[in-house]
Amino acid sequence: MLRSNRSATRSTKQLSGGCAVLFGLPFILAGLAVGVFLYFPAISSWWSSRNWVEVPCWIETAELKASRGSKGGTTYRAEASYRYEFDRRSYHGDEVSFFSGSDNMGDFQERAFQQLQSVKGKKRPFRCFVNPSKPEQAVLFRDLRWGLLLLMSIFPTLFPLAGCLVSIGGWRQSRKAGLSQKLAAQHPGEPWRWRSEWEGDTIHATKDGLPFILGVAGWILVVQLPLSLAVILGGEIAKSGLATLALLPAMLALIPLFFAWKRVKSRLAFGHPSLQVKQLPARTGSTLAGDLRFDRVLSPVSTISVRVLCQRHITRRSGDSRTTAKETIWEHTETLSAAEARRDVSGMTLPLHIEIPRGLPSSVVDEASIVTTDGEQHVWTLEVSSSQGGKPAVLPLPVFAATGEALTEKSVTNHPAEVVALSTEDLGSRLQARGIRAEFDSSGIPVLLDCPAGRNRFMSVFLLLFGSVWFAAFLFMVYQGAPLIFRLVWGITSPLILGGGLWTLLHSRQVEITTGELRILNRIGPFYSWQETFEPRHFTGFAHDTNMQFGNQFYYRVRGETIFDQKKTLIDGITESVTAETLAKRLDEWRKQNDPPRRA
Repeated sequence: MLRSNRSATRSTKQLSGGCAVLFGLPFILAGLAVGVFLYFPAISSWWSSRNWVEVPCWIETAELKASRGSKGGTTYRAEASYRYEFDRRSYHGDEVSFFSGSDNMGDFQERAFQQLQSVKGKKRPFRCFVNPSKPEQAVLFRDLRWGLLLLMSIFPTLFPLAGCLVSIGGWRQSRKAGLSQKLAAQHPGEPWRWRSEWEGDTIHATKDGLPFILGVAGWILVVQLPLSLAVILGGEIAKSGLATLALLPAMLALIPLFFAWKRVKSRLAFGHPSLQVKQLPARTGSTLAGDLRFDRVLSPVSTISVRVLCQRHITRRSGDSRTTAKETIWEHTETLSAAEARRDVSGMTLPLHIEIPRGLPSSVVDEASIVTTDGEQHVWTLEVSSSQGGKPAVLPLPVFAATGEALTEKSVTNHPAEVVALSTEDLGSRLQARGIRAEFDSSGIPVLLDCPAGRNRFMSVFLLLFGSVWFAAFLFMVYQGAPLIFRLVWGITSPLILGGGLWTLLHSRQVEITTGELRILNRIGPFYSWQETFEPRHFTGFAHDTNMQFGNQFYYRVRGETIFDQKKTLIDGITESVTAETLAKRLDEWRKQNDPPRRA
C-alpha cells in the first residue's frame, strides 16, 4: 500500500514537472524576442551612432500618426522622409529615431514632429546623423530615450528568468521524482533509501544552487549593464537626475551576488560536507552517530557548528496556490573544533554524536508529498556552518520511528503533530533567537518581554529598499505622464511600503509583568511613546495567531483579550506557533493565579 501510493504521487509529480517546463518556455521566448529584436538593436544603434557624422538634410514630408489602443490609451509616432548628401552623393532616408513603432513615453514623438514640421519643404536645412561606413544609413534623432529603454528592458530581464525558474524547477522536480521512484523500486520497504542524498551509509548535502544564482546575476548584468553604461557615458544624468533610475535594475544583480558570495564562502570554508552514519535510519529515542566528512582542509582556528532540526511544514491552500510555512519543533546545536579533525584520503573528518528524543515525528520520505498534500509534514535536517561565515550546508536526515515501533505509511508520511512541551530555558532561547529578551520567575511565568527596535532588520531593509524602488517608479510615472490610475496606485502604495519599513525598523515594545499589573510600553524611536497598564482582571484570556507572512515564513504574535473588547499585542515576530502557544499559556497562568474566580 505504501509503495503504490508513493508511485501515484511521483507519477503526478513527474507530469506536473513536464507541464512546468512547457509553461515556462513561452516566457523565455517572449523575453528573448523583445531583447533580440527591440532592446539590444536600439542600444547597439545608439552606441554606434555616437561616431556617426552630422550632415545637413532637407525634410520632404513629416507626419504625426496617432494610434488608439483597445484600452483607450493613445500612442504616437513621428514619421518623415528626407534627403541628404554625403561624400558628394545624394541619399534618401526615413528613419526618425532608433525606436521603431509608436509610444506614449514622454513627449518625444510630439517634439520630434514639431521640429520637423517647422522645416518641412523649406530651404532651411535640418540635420541628420550618417553612418560613415554605410552612408545609406542615417537617423534624424539619436536620443537615448532611457525611459523607454528602461521599460523595454523589463521584458528581456524578467521574462527569461521567470521562465527558466519555472522550467528548470519543473525539470528538476520531475527528474527527482523519477529518481525517487527508481530508488523506491530498488529498496522496497526502506524509505530511508528513497532519496539521492541517502546513498549507502552516507548522507550528502543538498545542492546549494550556486550555478543558478550566478546565472541569474550574470543575466541581469548582461541585459542591464549596456543601458547603465549608456546613461552614464551619454551624460543623461547631467540632463536629468531621474536618469539614475535606469541604474537601479543593474544594481538588482547585487542581491543574487550576495547570496552567491555566502555560498562561495561556505565552499571555501569546508567544501561539500557529508555525514557517514553508523546506522541507517536514525531513530527517535536513539543516538545519531557518525563521522562528519569535509572534502577541504579545515582551518585549525575555525569552529564547525552542527544544528539538527525537526521542522513542521504547514501547507496552506489559497485558491489555486499553496504556501508552505516552516516551524521548528525541536532543535539541538553542537559546536565542534576544527583542530580536532582527523585527516583521511578524502579530506577531514569530525566525529558526531547527537541524542534524539523519543516521541518526535518521523521524516517525510520525499518532497512530492510536501507540494501535493495539504496539511502538515515533518522534515529533519542537519545544518553545518563554519565560524568563517557563509551559508550553512543542509543535509536531509532520515529519522524514523523509534526502535520497536511499527513503520507504517502513517509513521513515515503524515505523522500527527505532537504537543511539544517547551521548558522555560527552551522558550527563552527561542525568543532570544528572534531578538526578543525574556525573563521568567521561578515558576516559569514571564516577568519581562523586551522587543527592541530593529530586531526584524532584514525585513525592514527589504521593505525600505523595495519601497524606495516603488517610489522611484512613481516619480518616473509622474515625469513621463503615465495614466492617472498608475500614478494613484503607485502614489498610495509606495508611502505605505516605506511606512511599514520604518515602523518595523523603529518600533519597540516592552512588557513588564508583576503580580498586580501588566504594563505595555510602545516606542517609535526617540520621537514618541505611549504606555498602557492593565490588571489581571482586565484580561479574559491570551491567544496567539498569525499576523504576517514574509516569503514562505509565517510570523506569530501573542495578544491579550480584554474586557474592554480590545486585543492588545504583547509580542510579535515569533516564527514557531509552538513558541507563541506556550507563551500564551504562561500568560494565561499568570492571569488565573492573580485573578481568582468572583463569587456569584
